[in-house]
Amino acid sequence: MVKVLRLKKEQAQAAKEFLQQKGWFATGTMIGRSVQRYVLLPLNEKADEKALLKKFKPASIENRNLQAFPALPGNLKILLRGIVPEKALDELIKSYDTVGDIAVLDIPPKLERFEGQIAHAMKRAYPNLKVIAKKAGKREAIERVLPLKIISGENRLVTMYKEHEVPMKVDLEKVYFSPRASGERFRIAQLVKRNEKVLVMFGGIAPYALVIAKLQPNCKIWSVELNPDAHELAETNVRINRFGHIVTPILGDVLEVVPKIGERFDRTIMPLPNQSWTYLPLALEYSAPSATIHFMVTVKDRELDKVKTKIEETAKKAGKKIEIKNWRLFGSFAPRINRYTFDILVK
Repeated sequence: MVKVLRLKKEQAQAAKEFLQQKGWFATGTMIGRSVQRYVLLPLNEKADEKALLKKFKPASIENRNLQAFPALPGNLKILLRGIVPEKALDELIKSYDTVGDIAVLDIPPKLERFEGQIAHAMKRAYPNLKVIAKKAGKREAIERVLPLKIISGENRLVTMYKEHEVPMKVDLEKVYFSPRASGERFRIAQLVKRNEKVLVMFGGIAPYALVIAKLQPNCKIWSVELNPDAHELAETNVRINRFGHIVTPILGDVLEVVPKIGERFDRTIMPLPNQSWTYLPLALEYSAPSATIHFMVTVKDRELDKVKTKIEETAKKAGKKIEIKNWRLFGSFAPRINRYTFDILVK
């Protein structure tokens, strides 16, 4: 018997990503399904049942018989045991992302001599992967593109990625994209109401706009992006999903573009955590009455109160009354430094 989180199919993707982020997902057990469109997500012993029941309503915690994954060939940890030093194994397994059929690994220098074996094990464990790449430098400051080096598989970094039933074309060589923000994209999309005017700053290939359009087609979305390659992909993704009547991708700097749109927005999304303070006054200026700003920022955990104070001071300088309705962690940046989203109500 395995302890599971039983919830509706529509909640399953966001719940799974939340469990993985928290380290509460039982990776050795297959996901189950039951009648009436319910999904059974296996939990490990660390899972906080009260927190899960509060976050995902309606849901329940139950004991169910679920099938275990076979140890081989699908278990990467077992495949690498004896090749990669045991102390480094857990760190390596936690530090990779998959985007479509591409895996991106963060291989520390001390493990570079094993990268061939690691790539071989990845392809054995996950036969659907066609490209194994590794991080080869730091992200660019402006366009946030991450340098990558292919270590095995096909010579390409272009793939099709699917999130919440929304297909997207991604070119990891030319654009910034993070699958780890999938849960936050889904959370925000669920909050969008009919007839809202939504602004996505730093929109990239338009993942926020696309997921919102999927969940709430009765709204209007502007997605602004500075990187021409990301903008071109955003236009492609809008066409692929036939969202042209909902989503308008715009190429340019938000400081120049937003005033020209000629709208006041009911909801503004700011997914640029490392530089978001520069653009908060702009978001406040072009907010409609009772608007919401999803302000994302990188912060040391012990300085959360300072962030709240700075948000309030920024709003006061802009002549706006606000209320911070909610804040939540949605990703890590460094030890004891995390990415948070602050949901700000502009009165």
